[in-house]
Amino acid sequence: MDNSNRNIMPGAGPFYFEGNDIGVLLLHGGGGGTAADLKPMAEFLHNEGGFTVRVPLLSGFGTTPEELKDTPISAWMEDLEVEYNFLKQKVKKIVVGGHSMGAIFSLYLGATKNPDAIFTISAPIGVKGFLPKLLPLVKYFIKSYPLPIDEFEKETDGAWVGYDKFPLKAGVRLFKIIKEFKKYYPKITCPTLLIQGRLDSVIKSSSMEEIYEMLMSENKRKLWLDNSDHPILKIPDENLLFSEILNFMKEVTK
Repeated sequence: MDNSNRNIMPGAGPFYFEGNDIGVLLLHGGGGGTAADLKPMAEFLHNEGGFTVRVPLLSGFGTTPEELKDTPISAWMEDLEVEYNFLKQKVKKIVVGGHSMGAIFSLYLGATKNPDAIFTISAPIGVKGFLPKLLPLVKYFIKSYPLPIDEFEKETDGAWVGYDKFPLKAGVRLFKIIKEFKKYYPKITCPTLLIQGRLDSVIKSSSMEEIYEMLMSENKRKLWLDNSDHPILKIPDENLLFSEILNFMKEVTK
């Protein structure tokens, strides 16, 4: 993806760490954060596993909420195609992983590109509460809702980079993706690691189990993070999360 004409927020990404001939494409979530959410994981996988790691900044993120409001789903699909092909030219094997919205995109690539493996963190099969049902109506009256960036920055020791508000039109697109991309999950046959926090207050608690049942992969597994909610930066189970992904990658790329 060409980021030369984008006015990107400092620290938002994208990130690229060149290493061996095994590549990792890491895809960030869609809740107003950026590629910065996955930078610590990218550095860990590069430093500890020697992998080549790419963390793109998806269209509409890391610039302005107004840009995200007008970003269509087709732009994200183009991003995925460009970034996957970019990494494919650099390495012999590819593992795709992502968080939240990025986890859904990882499943999509698992179904359409058949990478060597995929892993997902907090992939939603649905979202808790009434918001998904209300969004199509509310978006006409409320253009965006504020994000508690002071809280995010405090919880992550200043590592979080993102918007101070989230456009509701973008939220409608995210819920559409959650609903429509389920059709791809039964097409996945590559090794897959699904990860979810037991304290996740955003996605339905049954998400990981339902996705697991849809997969056709012979090598599929689940990992519960007992002490973690939906965010990924500086979570209590960070060491376990990073080490399990590293071990999974080493196993499936031998």
